[in-house]
Amino acid sequence: MVARKTKVPEARRSQILAWLEQEGSLSIRELESRLGVSHMTVHRDLDKLSELHVVKKSRGGVILAPQNTPNAKRRVCAMCAARVTDRSEFIILRSEESQVNACCPHCGMLLLSEKEKADSVLARDFLHGRMVNAYQAYYVVESDVRLCCVPSMLCFTSRSEAEKFQRGFGGQAMTFSKAVAYLTETHKHDLR
Repeated sequence: MVARKTKVPEARRSQILAWLEQEGSLSIRELESRLGVSHMTVHRDLDKLSELHVVKKSRGGVILAPQNTPNAKRRVCAMCAARVTDRSEFIILRSEESQVNACCPHCGMLLLSEKEKADSVLARDFLHGRMVNAYQAYYVVESDVRLCCVPSMLCFTSRSEAEKFQRGFGGQAMTFSKAVAYLTETHKHDLR
């Protein structure tokens, strides 16, 4: 499972997260080999993921961070100013190595559609607490479970998990692009 050399940091980081979700832990050497990059490049990528509290580095390796890792500083949603929690966070990474935090996919998608340019977007899976590529995730919109914003949007790693959740708690299961379109249309109606 050796990947071709990946030059874009965000693509490497997404790939590292995907491998960790499948395997649980990886060594630095294994990541160097799979990504086709240097030791220092792997460490820079892991440092960035560690800052986001999605991985935990150990001597010679890395694992996914425990779900309830306390964050050193309080994060505030760039859209609604609510506190960003580990349960539903949405992170927009930009090329200049900065990030924009949103309290949930609802606010994150609004930020993306209004003004934010993104190189990579991560969302917290509602069931398992893992960070996933937001563009590849599925969302349940307007379920009976409302954590913060309305309409509620919860992120799921797979279509099957989103549909199972939907059967139990209502709402609509959607891809990222359909969820953005739904949210945009809903907010147009709210403004009239």
